[in-house]
Amino acid sequence: MTEIDRHETTDVLIIGARCAGSAAAIGFAREGRSVIAVDRSVFPSDTLSTHTNFPSSVAEFQAVGALDRMLAHDPPRCTHGMVEADGARCLQKFAAVDGIDYGICLPRPASDMAMVETAREAGAEIREKASLEEVLWSDGRVSGAVVRERDGTRVRIDCKLLVGADGRRSSVARHVGAERPYRGSRNERGCAFWYMDDPKVGTVWRERLIQLRSGDTHALIFPTPDGRVLCLFMGPAVDIPAFRKDPEGMWERMLNANPAVRERLGGATNFSKLRSTGDNVAFFRRSSGPGWALAGDAGHFKDPIIGQGMRDAVRFGRILGEEVGPVLDDPAQTDAAARAVEARRDRECNATYHWGNRESRVFGVSPVIQEALTDLDGQDPPLLLHMFDRIQAPHRVLNPLRGAKYAARALLRRGVDRRAILREVLEEAKIDRDVWREELRPRFRSGRITASERADYAWPPRTPGVARAEPPADRAAGLAAAEEATAAREPTA
Repeated sequence: MTEIDRHETTDVLIIGARCAGSAAAIGFAREGRSVIAVDRSVFPSDTLSTHTNFPSSVAEFQAVGALDRMLAHDPPRCTHGMVEADGARCLQKFAAVDGIDYGICLPRPASDMAMVETAREAGAEIREKASLEEVLWSDGRVSGAVVRERDGTRVRIDCKLLVGADGRRSSVARHVGAERPYRGSRNERGCAFWYMDDPKVGTVWRERLIQLRSGDTHALIFPTPDGRVLCLFMGPAVDIPAFRKDPEGMWERMLNANPAVRERLGGATNFSKLRSTGDNVAFFRRSSGPGWALAGDAGHFKDPIIGQGMRDAVRFGRILGEEVGPVLDDPAQTDAAARAVEARRDRECNATYHWGNRESRVFGVSPVIQEALTDLDGQDPPLLLHMFDRIQAPHRVLNPLRGAKYAARALLRRGVDRRAILREVLEEAKIDRDVWREELRPRFRSGRITASERADYAWPPRTPGVARAEPPADRAAGLAAAEEATAAREPTA
């Protein structure tokens, strides 16, 4: 074991203190538990994220007590959502979720700082510039960890539960043998985004969260504080190296390809540095075991094109604390409660995971989609926005009856490729079949490959066209051994 400079004890040790980690810290602290959360960063600091929050997500920040701190930054309160696909448009007003009828887009330095301050106010100790070095085991369960603090001090922290809230490349997941997901899907889309001064300040566009589709690329445009706006392009992942090589040229290429983006953002100035990624593999990991649990992106990640990550990170981080906190003194009950939270997360997120897999395929604007947007435009209740707010699942909004209606209307259009429409309908029907099957007959930690998944994903994830060194053979062997040892310690599902 690593040489130790100091020895401490706490009820809960959390690795990672952004959305999921701070939410878990708040949940446990409210249950009267002692909590230490450590993070490599010094807050406020940025992280790669689309960070839009629909009303249901804003409501989750309200539930943990961080919303007032976020609203102090005066983000535009967006009361409407819009999706447009080559001229076919659906504009709707958000329904209220727990009294919240607006969405916001607040950059991560501000939103994460709000969560950290709220966690500290709840009684959790947040240590910045500190990182995990080693996970400790005793009698077949995690019993603590060794943490390296900013001054190099190595601290052994014994705990009743270790929570990994350290993102997609979770060190905790690696140490407990859960690094490789048991199910996942390769994302065909990458994302590249800038902040810029919004040329539409003072107009209704500052009240709308919008998605503009044209060709094989989706543009997501979200107003942010201080007269700024976020524009994110989600096109083929193979285009990400081109964005990185020539950001200005790709910006002009995107405006030329999508006139609606030019109408909304033409003339924008004062661009930030480009942020991008092409390795958004969606996945589920085993997220609980003897003395440990995973929260946020460490346990489950879905495509950012549907904007659900922060909502789920805060929601299930909080629920983990609320459900496990009261039974933390009993190891068996602790493990059972953490497992129950994992199962609940999977049930609530499953339909949205498949929706993200659908949207992460690279495809052009379909006449069927255009018919759907035209039909749903202006409707009350706002069924399209219900999907983003998790009020109704996508496969229930776009159910077989509505799907058949939109397909029939698309087939009646002049000049359409009817064979392509029928192929699309067949592909969507196969996905719907599997989503309905999983809803009606759920199986915990099922590894069955469904029609929405592209199971040929690379792990660790990597951007297409960008070389990545393979891990040394001894490390790969060590990870395999850790996975086998952890599987042997856990009961079967």
